Amino acid sequence: MTYPAKIDPYDELAKHLASNTYGWLDYVPESGAFQKLLKEMFDEEEAGALINIPVKPIPLEFVCFEEIANKSNIPKEKLEKIFDRIADRGLLFSGTTKEGKKGYSFLKRGYGFPQIFCWKGEKNEKTMRFINLENDQDLKKSYAAMSNHGVNALKPWRYIPVTVSLDLQWQSVYPTEPIEKVIENAKRFALANCPCRVRYELDKGKSCGHSTEVCIKLDELADHLIRTGHGKEITREEALQVIKKANKEGLVHFTENTAEDIKHICNCCGCACWNLVPIKKRIVPRDAIMAVYYIRETDVEKCTGCEICIDICPVDAIVIEEDIAKVDTNWCIGCGVCVLQCPEGAIKIRERENKPLQTKNLSELYTKLDIQRSKKHNNN
Repeated sequence: MTYPAKIDPYDELAKHLASNTYGWLDYVPESGAFQKLLKEMFDEEEAGALINIPVKPIPLEFVCFEEIANKSNIPKEKLEKIFDRIADRGLLFSGTTKEGKKGYSFLKRGYGFPQIFCWKGEKNEKTMRFINLENDQDLKKSYAAMSNHGVNALKPWRYIPVTVSLDLQWQSVYPTEPIEKVIENAKRFALANCPCRVRYELDKGKSCGHSTEVCIKLDELADHLIRTGHGKEITREEALQVIKKANKEGLVHFTENTAEDIKHICNCCGCACWNLVPIKKRIVPRDAIMAVYYIRETDVEKCTGCEICIDICPVDAIVIEEDIAKVDTNWCIGCGVCVLQCPEGAIKIRERENKPLQTKNLSELYTKLDIQRSKKHNNN
């Protein structure tokens, strides 16, 4: 007599989460590294319970618990306790649906996964285990595939230039309003550590020289970090001070490619960050990774070729030719950090002629990204 093989809850959960690109992965790596990562995060009971939550394309879109429980064979009270203990560890979003009912939502790529391992800034054995699992080559290939959207495709993320680098006429133009406006529009703020630089320090055994505690999370995402202890609550004024510090260090402001519903303000460097490093190393075209709305220009009459802007450029897009700083417009990200450093006032940031695709809010952005993903997969 033969018996059916035991169903592996981690394999089932991996397949379930991989059903949406912006959930976790574009595919389940054959190496099983993703399953190993899930084992570090959840016990078997938790993994089996999580399969009951639908994977939604929009981050922080809560699914009503009653709806989940009604379709599960796990007793309602037990299921809720399992979800709540996972949420208390920060590994599941819990909140309120649009109808005002209790709900849950998975962490998503860029919204807690894999950042949750590093937001606290802890450089211990547990964090190192997560990082070693993430260093699996199949996982890296999957992450790279998710980051490369294609030059003409809609991008999830965009850069916001340093405000003083913009002409006043552009400082309120959708969707590239100043970073201060983004902060003004938010209601709650949490400060966390930059996951990229935490990883860098653990991998390299040294700091890249930039501040680590500069990741700002807004509104619902801030609520999650504060509640679970993965970030500390700060005031609006303190958030603005973080921006000033980032500007001084030449860090690049990075947010969702939307005009509203922004949940992140990352302050990125060309040493460690997942988006700037492949651009700086010319691994992936700039316009395949990020939405870039502005480009630098040099006033040749004022430029003295002092090379200060070369040192500060996070993507090495500037060279000196005939004693004049010239920018490679195929790689410049229009961040404006060089404007702050130029002693001659010889740099300005202008709008690109062919601007990237734009969206109004988070729901529109990820609905369109989900459609874009489906078309891409159907064509492959």
